[in-house]
Order: sequence, then C-alpha cells, then structure tokens
Amino acid sequence: MVRSERMGAVLTLAERAEQQAAQALESARAQLLNEQQQLEQLQQYRAQYIQEYQNRRDGVRPAELIGYSSFIQRLEAVLAEQDKKMLLLQQQLAQSQQQWQQKYRKRKSIQELIERLRQEESTALEQKLQKELDELAAQQHWHRRQL
Repeated sequence: MVRSERMGAVLTLAERAEQQAAQALESARAQLLNEQQQLEQLQQYRAQYIQEYQNRRDGVRPAELIGYSSFIQRLEAVLAEQDKKMLLLQQQLAQSQQQWQQKYRKRKSIQELIERLRQEESTALEQKLQKELDELAAQQHWHRRQL
C-alpha cells in the first residue's frame, strides 16, 4: 500500500471531525436564533404591557399599580437573564466557528498532502517505467549488435 492510500484513513477521520464540528456549529446557530426570537418576543410583550400600563394608569387603584410595577420589574429581570444567555450563546457560537474552521483547515491540508503524495508517487512510477523501458531498449540494442 502506497503512502497516499494509507493517508486515506487519516483523511476519513479528519472528515468525520469536520462534520461533527459543522453539526455543532449549526446547532449553536439554531440555538442562538431560537433564543434571539425568545428575546424579541419578551421585548414585544414588555412594550405591550408597558403601553397597557400607561393607558390604564389613570383611574387604577394603587394596589393594581404596584402589581403592574412589580410585574414589569420581574419582566426586566427575565430580559436581563435572556441578554446574559444571548451573550453566552454568542461566545459559544464563536468557539464553534473557530473549531469548525480548524477542522476544515486540517482536512484541507490532509487532502492537499494526499494529492501531493499521489503526484510524487505518479512521478516516481513514471520514472521507474521509463528506466525499465530504457534498459529494455538498451538490451535489445546490445542483442542486435551481438548478432
């Protein structure tokens, strides 16, 4: 087995690692998108709730105002947590992107190495065949001279 063929197993492993990294990257993107959508929904809900709160402020009993205010504060806390979660997911996405790029570059370099080895093996085989043909031609020439 020539060296380029032996490197095929290494390439297969590198391809699997790249595929796994690509799947992790896609998963991180999907999770970030999902959390972004949740954040936007929470922000819209907050805006609607505040608008309702402001519209009802006149003529509302103090206990109800305290309830509205308390709920808005809890909603703000949830939004703050969602912002933290988004930041963490963005960092994870960046890490996944870097890992995928690293696996991609590794696979690409292995492919290039295999191609270079194949070219070298092909050149060496061509040189060997040419040498054998030259030797055969020389032997035939020598035999003709002997006759």
